[in-house]
Amino acid sequence: MGTWRQGAAAALVGAGTAEALAAAWQAASPVDAAGRLVVDTGPMPVVERTVKYLRGADKPAIRATVVATLTGAGALLGRMPRRLPRDLAAAAAGTAGAALVLRRKGAGADCRSQARALGATAVGGLAAALTLSAPARRAPALALAGGTALAVGFRARRQQLARHDADRTAVGLRVACPLPPPRDGAESWAGVSPLMTPAEDFYVTDVAMRPPLVDPDAWRLDVNGACAAPLQLSYAQVLERDLVEFDAVLSCIHNRLGWNRLGNQRWTGLPLRALLDEVAPHNTARFLVTRAVDGWECTLPLDLVRRQDAYVVVGMGGRPLSAAHGFPARVFVPGVYGQFTGAKWLTGLRLAEHPNQDYWLPRGWPREPVPVRPTARIDTPAAGRLPGRPPGCAGVAWAPPHGVEAVEIRIDDGPWQPAELAGELAPAAWRRWRLPLALPPGRHTIQARCTARGGELQSPVPRAPFPTGASGYHTVTITTTAR
Repeated sequence: MGTWRQGAAAALVGAGTAEALAAAWQAASPVDAAGRLVVDTGPMPVVERTVKYLRGADKPAIRATVVATLTGAGALLGRMPRRLPRDLAAAAAGTAGAALVLRRKGAGADCRSQARALGATAVGGLAAALTLSAPARRAPALALAGGTALAVGFRARRQQLARHDADRTAVGLRVACPLPPPRDGAESWAGVSPLMTPAEDFYVTDVAMRPPLVDPDAWRLDVNGACAAPLQLSYAQVLERDLVEFDAVLSCIHNRLGWNRLGNQRWTGLPLRALLDEVAPHNTARFLVTRAVDGWECTLPLDLVRRQDAYVVVGMGGRPLSAAHGFPARVFVPGVYGQFTGAKWLTGLRLAEHPNQDYWLPRGWPREPVPVRPTARIDTPAAGRLPGRPPGCAGVAWAPPHGVEAVEIRIDDGPWQPAELAGELAPAAWRRWRLPLALPPGRHTIQARCTARGGELQSPVPRAPFPTGASGYHTVTITTTAR
């Protein structure tokens, strides 16, 4: 009979070997493949709680869970009393690993890259089997070696991502009619969010465990389907077209009141309306299916794309997109939550007569794209005990694509007071606001609400993000003291 230590060490050695080799060969990550299975099949209540409590740490937590599960399964395997059942179980685990890495094609997932991924998994399985046969006294050292290999593989992938972004974001984007520098007159306001969210602070959320690293020389954008003149563009050809700039806020549907799972930026891209006119859609075309390089798809109603400004985005903040934000291109419809606005790592636009069976639909989310709710956020003062009394409160509000008409603040359930609005960059962008405060010492509650241009008022009804976005008023409770 083996020991649980041997089994746990075998699991770590196998996973570490496969991960390190896959990273060195630039193949799919076995650990991430298992993590993607968790993301794709996890029950909605678990997914929602993961987003709520872990926020941006969800993917590292999923990787840690995968490694812990593999280690626990290995420990049980090591306790099997007979070698044959144990070997059969190990072979089954290796087969499952191979199936996972082939489950979803990634960027450039041709036969050679798939063969590299399978090769890394096979070598990892062999290393695990050899570890099971090693003397029990070597288990701790082998487990340490396996954990080190895992860390090396993860670190190599971070370095590859950094090199990829450094190579891409150094390229300038040529725009025929650039917009003036973004200014709204609130540059001196204290405590309010920047007018443009820095790229390094801009939220990233998607179901991919890691962003695919796309070779721009090999990438193509195919526009096809129910149209008279299908089109294929290289990355260089996209950049040579008439790119435009636009200012807009992008919000995740999981953004809760007061969260920063959204950002405001100046984007660069091709208007989708012009691109569609060029391919001449058939009269029967009703939908636009956007496809990512990893196979993920999102469907947009064609009338929405034509009625509302929509873009094939290639840059943010004057630079090409980073891998995390969708390099080389992504679809963006301002005014629609990011989950429904179109694919990142775009590779195909397919005109269709019928809607696609998108990723989110079987998970209970609506078929139709969900419009962003008008919302105001309080940036300052922050909740908690304050030394003295704050001179004012300030924040941002958004109501794309129509724009923010008014922001109002309520103190301690008193009357709503109009806040001062900064200048408007664009209707789809967020708008900064402020209001002076005169609060006596004690406990106070501050609430904010937004009115969109056209009269739509922010909903006061508290709702969780699933399935149509969070609503209610952002509320901050502070305790002030006399100096």
